[in-house]
Formats: sequence, structure tokens, C-alpha cells
Amino acid sequence: MRVWAVFSIIIIFLVAPLSAATIVDIPLDQQINIGLGDAITGYTSFESDPDGGFMRRNLTAGQGAGDYYDGPYVDLVNAGYGPYVDMSAEGTTIEYTARYCQDYGNSNPYGDAPIFVKLIDSSGRNRELGMSYGPNPDPHYPSWITITDDMSAAWETDPGFDLSQVVAVTFWGTDWAGTGGDFIDIKNLRVLDTAVHNTTPIGEVKSFDDDEPVEIYGYVSASSSVRNFFYVQEPEIPAGIQVRYDGDLPSIGSGVYASGTVQTDPDTGEMYIEAENWSRGVSGDAKPYCTTTRSLGGGNLGRQTGVFEGAGLNNIGLLVRVAGRITGVSEDTDYGYISDGGFHSDVLVDLTGVPFWQRKAMTGDTTAIITGISGIYLGDDDNKHRKICLRQPSDFDDPYSDGNEPKTIRVLVVNFDPFCPGYSNQRTHAVFGWNQANDIAQGYISDLFDASGGWCRYQIVDWFDADYHPYFEDGFQYSPDDYVYAWNHRDTDPMHEGTADYVRLVSDPTYPHNQPETISYRIANDQIDEVFFFGAPSGFAGWEAAMAGPSPFFVNGGTYTVSESGRNFVMMGFNYERDVDCMLEDFCHRTECVMSRVYSPADWWFPTWPVTNNWDAFRMFDQINSDSAACGICHYAPNSESDYDWGNETYVWSTCDDWLYNWPDLLGDVTRRWMNCEEWGNGDMRLHHIWWLNHLPQKPGTNPDGKQNNWWKYSCDFNNYPESR
Repeated sequence: MRVWAVFSIIIIFLVAPLSAATIVDIPLDQQINIGLGDAITGYTSFESDPDGGFMRRNLTAGQGAGDYYDGPYVDLVNAGYGPYVDMSAEGTTIEYTARYCQDYGNSNPYGDAPIFVKLIDSSGRNRELGMSYGPNPDPHYPSWITITDDMSAAWETDPGFDLSQVVAVTFWGTDWAGTGGDFIDIKNLRVLDTAVHNTTPIGEVKSFDDDEPVEIYGYVSASSSVRNFFYVQEPEIPAGIQVRYDGDLPSIGSGVYASGTVQTDPDTGEMYIEAENWSRGVSGDAKPYCTTTRSLGGGNLGRQTGVFEGAGLNNIGLLVRVAGRITGVSEDTDYGYISDGGFHSDVLVDLTGVPFWQRKAMTGDTTAIITGISGIYLGDDDNKHRKICLRQPSDFDDPYSDGNEPKTIRVLVVNFDPFCPGYSNQRTHAVFGWNQANDIAQGYISDLFDASGGWCRYQIVDWFDADYHPYFEDGFQYSPDDYVYAWNHRDTDPMHEGTADYVRLVSDPTYPHNQPETISYRIANDQIDEVFFFGAPSGFAGWEAAMAGPSPFFVNGGTYTVSESGRNFVMMGFNYERDVDCMLEDFCHRTECVMSRVYSPADWWFPTWPVTNNWDAFRMFDQINSDSAACGICHYAPNSESDYDWGNETYVWSTCDDWLYNWPDLLGDVTRRWMNCEEWGNGDMRLHHIWWLNHLPQKPGTNPDGKQNNWWKYSCDFNNYPESR
């Protein structure tokens, strides 16, 4: 405890109260791209002089005298300040340094106010801050001047503009009398909050009593919108704490001031701050501290309890990194254990902070390097034990992994198979002697598992037997008995035309299968990844495969914008009148659509010759170019002469073995073999589709063409790869 007392004094000295906060600090000396796109647009070049770098915008390039220029445009979200910047606090100012070069005979004495500043909020509304800089009376090139503007609307503001949700700052102006080479230089864009902050070091906070008010400052090391908390870590000091806040949260790397009251979790003993509000400071990285598994948690610190048999300084709430072997994994993969072989070194690894669909596969007895928040939990023995909480997929690193571990896809099944009162109250499938959905679902899942070499692991996590048929888009719905009559008389009385209302299927809470939570909600909240709809022919009226989500794309069916799902998801449409062979055909077509999205070939459905990409090379068949067949497509085997011609006995040369055994190091024509339908089941539809899927590349790594060597990732795990999103 004496050692920590000295350490706390050092913290107080280094983190003195600050009088103002720098909310945004962008030097404008180079492009920023953190993976969200370029943050700075509308510039001519980045330059430098002895005083440092800056951004230049030529004013008259391509413009006539009197024209307006627009830019630079600074996207704060793309620069890492997302999801938006709050500039609403009283006294907030925007500051930048600029100069104007008036050249080539431009003698306009008024300067024409060449720089104006405009703010843009998250809804695209604008606030003009008016004239900001002009060369008269402001200094000309090469002199610099720092300009400060407040947030008041000196020009005009769109109705509803939200100063608390600013996403961009843009500069614009005129070159009214320009005749050639005028330009502006801008650097050091800052947004400043002049409010007074009186912060307390996090280490000292952990000696405060519950309900005591406090304000802290630091970098965000973790953020979970699902759980409504984030962690703040001292810059350069090993101390962190959880902050709970019911509202929009800052992203990892944000600098924040958080004020509220100190609290203690009654279940775990972890101290946290119940925040009333938070504001932004200068962004920065919260660096992880490397430690042994035994040292995680540590002993007591003030009121912050340590862990059972804790060793060393308390580090609850700190971003840490440990290495060791995974000694166990829970069946649902929510938790695992890691050990570095030391005393009391089995540490609980909590993966629930990472969405299931984004998690890397964790398997027992593998080496791992894990980054996360040092936490604490109450064990079955009533003692407090060590845990490390992951924040994002990259926090789990298996240095010996090839990145091709099996993928589990969680499925909700909705089976539209109502009881029919007029037909002995049998389910619809039983009235006609059709397949039981559960049987063919299991056959489909098993075939995909085998064809993918065990990579594709569909797991049915929920099953709903619907006692109704779904609504069509025009509002029509069959009753159970009316459907039976309609199907039996379809030759003389056509059945209802149209398509199922998919948006209603996934978002209408009056549907029993959407109670207590809708499908779109369950996708957004990481409960499921995909949906299987089973229905009666023409009663369900669904697509073979459709997609819904914020940005859906074609997978051989309708596309439905459902923003509340948070991510795109596939809805497979299966007909229980048919068997597994047709279900596999649906999946093959889905795969073809995604792969054509990934490779953008000349023809979506058919390969072209000569081939220019690996997808066309894989799906080549003899009819496209003689003696050049590979694996063909869903409807055409290597020797097919027409649609569904899977039983053709004609022999052709094919390099399909090359894709099965040598990919990604293809050997080409030396692997050609003389073959016919005996290879893929002599016309059996199910066997052909299994054969085709089995040849689909499934190797680890990235190909020289920049695409994944395992194409199953694109078909089943499309959200995790930019080329298939």
C-alpha cells in the first residue's frame, strides 16, 4: 500500500486540472484514413515549410473570376472523431491557422472574404459561421494568422441543425477578381471547449465513497453500446475505470471528460462512474500494459477490491495484454480460459463484448495473445477472480492460426406449416404427404458441413412452427384450409400471385414469430445470423434467397432495406414440398451471386472466355470454350449442354481436380482429366451440388488477387469482408 501511495502522488502531479478541452485537433498536414475513407477532400496538395506541414487549395484552377470554391472538406467521423462531435457547450470555439496568396495581377482591394466556415450535422443540415478570414485587413502570404470563430450563426442556419452532432467542417469562399494563381493555405484545425474542467486522477477516484461526485479525463480504451458503458484510461499512467452512461458513447481512442458519481457494482465489486454527461478532449491511444496472468486484477486499492490471492498493484479497469495457452472454451464460445503456466494463472476470457458473428474461433490448447480490459467476477466459491474482457475481434490473436477456423452461423427457423381444421387438423405438410421441415433442414446443414470440409457449421438456435401462412405484399393471406383447396384446384383456378411481404416478416411485431422480439431486432442484438423460412408452395411465395439490412444486395432474390437490423442478413426460402437437393440449389445460386459481387465478372451468371479472374476460371464449362472446362456452375456441369443437364454422359476435358487439390497454386492444363457425369452423380441433383460445393475453394490465406482463398467466407460470412458486404 505504501508503494501505491507514492504512485498516486505521481499521478496527481502529472494529471493536473485543466482549464479547457481540445475537442478536435487536426494538423491538416497530411491525409487521414483510418479505414473509413479519406477524411480530407477538396484540397490541391499537402505542403510543408520550416514551420511544419499544411494543406493548400488553389482557388482559380478551373474557375473563372467571380466563382466560388468549395473545400477543403474535413470529415470528422472519418478522421476518428465519430459518431459526431458535440460543439454545443457554451464557449466552444473553432480555430485554424491560414494565409492567402493574392497573385498574378489580382489587385482587388477588398480581398473578397476568401474563407468562410460551415458546419454540417449528422442529418446533413448546415450552419454557416460567416466570414472568417480575408486578406484585407488580415495578413497576406507568406504571413500566417490564427482565426477563432464561435459557434453562433453569423450567416445562416438550417432549421433543426444540431450543434451537438457535428460531423464535418468545410471551408469555402470566393476568388472574385482572380486572374490566375491565387491559393489559400490552412493548418491546425481545432475545436476548443473553454469550459473549466477540474479532473481527479483515476487512481485517486478509487478511494472515493459511493455517490461522491467526480470528473475524470482520459482516453477511451473500450466502448460497448449494447451494455451502455465505456472505459477511460489515464494517458501514460496505468489506471482505468468503467463509465456507465445511458446515451451515445464515445468510440475507442476518443479523449473524454466524464463527470458523475462514483459507484460500486454489488455483484462484482468493480468500481465505476455513473456519468451524468461526457465531453470530448484530444484523441489518443490507450496503450495496453503487458502482464502475466497471475498479476491480473492485483490487490486492493482504496475501495477497489482486488482478486482472490491477488498479486501486485490493482489493475481493474486497465487495458492489458497477456499471452498463454487456451485451456478451455464454453460450448457457446462466450467464455474461455487462458493460462501462462504460472500460479493461479487460469484467467477467464470474456468474449461477450465482441459480437458473435465477428469473433475469431477460440479452441482449446492453442497459443493466444489476448488484449482486453482487466476485470473481476464472483466465482462459484464466492471469491473474486480474474478475467479479461475482449473489446473487438483483433483482441484475440492466435499467432499460429491460419485464419481459416470453422465458422458457426446461428439460424432462426420459421416454419409456416399451419394446422388445417378441415383436414383432421393435420399440419399442411402432412395433408399432402410432403417433407417434414426438420428432416430436410438437418440434411441441408449436414451436406454443407461435409461439402465445406467442416468449415460451414449452421446451428439452429431457435425454431418456430407458425400456425399461419405469411402475408403477401398486397396484404393477402391464405387461411390454412383455403390454401389446401387452392392448391388442389390450381389447374383450374390460378393461385394468388405475388411475393411474401419480407419487411413485414422480419419487423412486424404482430406476427407471433416476431414476439417478444422481431427478427430484425434479434439480428441487431447478435442473437442470430440468418433465417430459414420453410413454407408451402405458392402459400409462402418466397425467394430462394433474399437479403435484408441497411445495404442489402442481390443473392438471387429480393433486397429489402431494414436499417434497424444493423447488418445485412440472408433469408433462405425453402419449400417443404421439395427435398434437400433444391435447398442446396438455393445455396449454390446464393454463392454464385456473392462471388460475382466479389469479382465483378463481365457476366453475372455465366463465365466468359478468355478468363480474366479466378471466379470465371473456376466456373468455366465446355460449352463456353471447348476443352477448357473446370467446375462449371450450378445449372451446368463441366459437360452440360443445357440447363440442369447433370446426367450428360459425354466426356470432356476438365481441370476440376486442380481446384480441389492444388488451389491456390493452380497447375493448369497438366491437371486436365477426361470425365463425364459419373464424377458428379450421374444426374442426381443433390450429388451434383455437393460435388460442386466441395470443389469451391476453401483454403486459408489471401490470394494474390486480393481475395480470400476460402470462398465459403464470402457466401456465409459476407459481413466480415469488405468485398462481399
